[in-house]
Amino acid sequence: MPIIGLSVADKDLACSMERTFALLLAEHAAKTENKAGRADFVLQPAAPLEESSYLLLSRPTAQESFWVAESIWAKYPQLGIVYVAKEADDVFAALPYPFFHVARSYALEPDLRAALSKMTRLRTPPPRWHTFLCKSGLTRIKQRQILYLESDRHEIRIHCRQETFSTAQTLSECEQKLGKPGFCRVHKSFLVNLYHVARLEKDCLFLDNGEQIYISRYRYPEVKLQFEDYIRRLDFMDE
Repeated sequence: MPIIGLSVADKDLACSMERTFALLLAEHAAKTENKAGRADFVLQPAAPLEESSYLLLSRPTAQESFWVAESIWAKYPQLGIVYVAKEADDVFAALPYPFFHVARSYALEPDLRAALSKMTRLRTPPPRWHTFLCKSGLTRIKQRQILYLESDRHEIRIHCRQETFSTAQTLSECEQKLGKPGFCRVHKSFLVNLYHVARLEKDCLFLDNGEQIYISRYRYPEVKLQFEDYIRRLDFMDE
């Protein structure tokens, strides 16, 4: 059963979040009990990060929240963080970061309800695989294993966490196969899996494994729009 942790500096806000989310979980369990016979999630405020699937996070300032989130992702890149913003400007400032959801402290119930709805939809996503024609033959790769694709002198390399494959297909063919919104052409030579983007800057992006990839100047506006749309829609179902 997925565990939802809590990491909030403001005690009053923490109590309010815990109370609100507990009520939403009870409501959710009542709706799903007849179908599944059990609740889908459990709220454990002090749960260890390595045991949690999601984390409700808030710090006194947006920048401190982002710093804490980046520190957590460095060690637990798959943890879905729900950032609770205190100001409207903080919501927009959070867009470049791959938060699972952004909630507003002044609209907790509807925003946390939306977060729980997304958790429910993504609880058991079907795995997505893609087949590439590689030198050794047809190779199937799970979508989330792909970090990015690189074109280098007519050779297309598929960079994954543990290994790299070479395919005879063109980058354009791969782009059509993988499709939006999960993948974005950030440069004529690079097609990036947005699931692994940890930070976006004007001339480059950083993946959750620490790699840096440059963005073409003329492509940046479209890359920014596509990344913002991706994290709003939270298209993490594309495994």
